[in-house]
Amino acid sequence: MLNHTQIDQLVQGGMQDSQAGLPPALQELHRATLRRCLDTGAAPSVTWLRQAAQDLTLDPTDAITRLAEMDLVHVAGNAVMVAYPFSGRRTAHRVRLSGTPPLYAMCAVDALGIPTMTGRDGVIASSEGGEVIRIERREGAWLWEPHSTVLLYGRNDQDGPASACACPHIRFFASAEQAQAYLTANPEVRGPILDQDSAVEVGRRIFGPLLKT
Repeated sequence: MLNHTQIDQLVQGGMQDSQAGLPPALQELHRATLRRCLDTGAAPSVTWLRQAAQDLTLDPTDAITRLAEMDLVHVAGNAVMVAYPFSGRRTAHRVRLSGTPPLYAMCAVDALGIPTMTGRDGVIASSEGGEVIRIERREGAWLWEPHSTVLLYGRNDQDGPASACACPHIRFFASAEQAQAYLTANPEVRGPILDQDSAVEVGRRIFGPLLKT
């Protein structure tokens, strides 16, 4: 498992830091958006987001712009398409929590972050690469199938939002050898291969605080 310093380096500048950098009303708008995704299992509409901003006495256009600048929420058309850890469209990472509709995560570590952020048990099914990886959180314990599963915490060398530069490369693999083969085949991608405990801890550190006031 990675040590605390290594994990600190990985999560530095992540979602928790971005949210903390917002004024209180915008922080609450961000939390409201995450709760909406969680409760409905679907992307909120921009109409809903604008009304939620108005309810918090925020200028809707400025609020949406600021959330995008901080790489927390991105919209397209009349829908919220990205609200990390949630995706507004189907992805390879489906999460079923107790008492909620099916949810889709932006990437593998986001999928781990959803049960941690909510404090709920649930099941993750990831189907990247033609092989289904199943991860269950049950009473705080994590069960992985296959048992050799790892997480590649990858990112390419381009600038841009995490949805474009990191999420496509933050993936589960059935073995460390498969993850290393992916890195070899994609030399523009860099990042550590995380064991299961480290992957869960990174997800907890990034997403665990986001719904807390």
